[in-house]
Amino acid sequence: MTTPLADYAMFAGKRVAIVEHMQNHPFVLGLYQAREHGLEVWLLTGDRSWYTHGHDWDSHPLAGAVDRVLDVDTTDLEAVLAVVTGEDGAPLVDGLTSFSDYHTVLAAQAARRLGLPGPDPAAVEKANTKDRLRVALGDVPYNIPHVLVGDAGQLPEAARRLGFPMIAKPPAEAISYGVRRVDDMDQLVEAWRELSGIRRSLRGQPRSGDVLLETYVEGVEVSVETMTVNGHTHVYGVTSKDLFGDPAYIECGHTFPVSLPDDEREQLYGAVIATLEAIGYDHGPCHTEVRRTESGWRIIEANPRTPSSCMTMLVTDVTGRSPILDAWLLAIGEVPAIEPVRHSGGAAVRMIYPTRRGVLRRVDGVEAAASVPGVQVLLHVEKGDHLLQRMDNSSCVGFTYCNGPDRLEAQALADKAAAHLDFVVEDEEPGSGTGDLASQDQAAQDQATEDQATEDLAAGDRAASAGKKGL
Repeated sequence: MTTPLADYAMFAGKRVAIVEHMQNHPFVLGLYQAREHGLEVWLLTGDRSWYTHGHDWDSHPLAGAVDRVLDVDTTDLEAVLAVVTGEDGAPLVDGLTSFSDYHTVLAAQAARRLGLPGPDPAAVEKANTKDRLRVALGDVPYNIPHVLVGDAGQLPEAARRLGFPMIAKPPAEAISYGVRRVDDMDQLVEAWRELSGIRRSLRGQPRSGDVLLETYVEGVEVSVETMTVNGHTHVYGVTSKDLFGDPAYIECGHTFPVSLPDDEREQLYGAVIATLEAIGYDHGPCHTEVRRTESGWRIIEANPRTPSSCMTMLVTDVTGRSPILDAWLLAIGEVPAIEPVRHSGGAAVRMIYPTRRGVLRRVDGVEAAASVPGVQVLLHVEKGDHLLQRMDNSSCVGFTYCNGPDRLEAQALADKAAAHLDFVVEDEEPGSGTGDLASQDQAAQDQATEDQATEDLAAGDRAASAGKKGL
């Protein structure tokens, strides 16, 4: 680590229930760190196979990182409450929370019912449901014009109001699932056809089939990592974001911290904090995505959770404070000592994607990648796994992570390591694949998007893309 981890002794003797969890290395690491400081962790899950993908649960990293696993329908509020409430009606845990986009609302509702600390469930729902966020922001200059379409007959009027290009996306999804740019009426109709067919989320919750259309805003995208405590928002800093670009928007790398001129930073922080205030979000972490355009900052999304991938590691290694651990402190009623936020050095992560679909046979170049100074190679696929089943952030198969004297040097080393990795796959047999998840996603998959994105990956443009971003 660049900066030693802060003291989290306040976890001692406390118990937290987590409604589902993120799978990447930083979130498993966070569990171990919290438990080392005395926190007891219960994981509530509705489907262990979501994590194991056909492998044995006992060998999964999460199995050894929690104290207890409770199998319960995590889409059912009453069922969740039942497993964390004692016979006397008192909660069996000191806190209950979630970092899963599909469960943050339910976790907030459960915490409120139990009398435990947590955000206003209505604020979480406004953040998660992207059209409601747009409505809440109103006519502020950092909002983006939008139209929520529930019928194909609304498309011509939406096109007239927003113009092309525009962004089409499901109103309530994660991992950039279904997000694409459309440049003309034919593409808009095709996007509507595919996205309106999504009637279940990736975690199985019912969806309306509505499609959110937004004016496309050109610019450099960053995220702002925050923790709001008793209505006051603390800012850890700004993270850069590299994207594969049109027509899909898939994250392929991040660095931290991004330095900005004082006036730009103040405007950015002001827009983010005002956004959280507009939806009534006064308690907990948030990962807010923002674009810097020629006419100012524009809010893309506000995600009421810690950042995903390895972004929490970036923040932790540079500041010494873990957004994951700080969020759990808040959940059990403690106040994390976030201020003053100090940055020491920089960190970077490169997200690795396979260049073609198939069954993984081996990964070449791991030893060479790991030999790059300061780099950790973090892979989360195994031999026999099916790769590139969807073209969104879930197709990521691992990371090269580095911290160093500054973020750009760390980025160069992470990219150097990533260039050594080669995921050797063979074609799938007809009829093989990912079962129910592939079936429910099939209607929403745009083959042209997948092919174009795959070409971008094969071309090895990650590092060049990062250099063009201007941050």
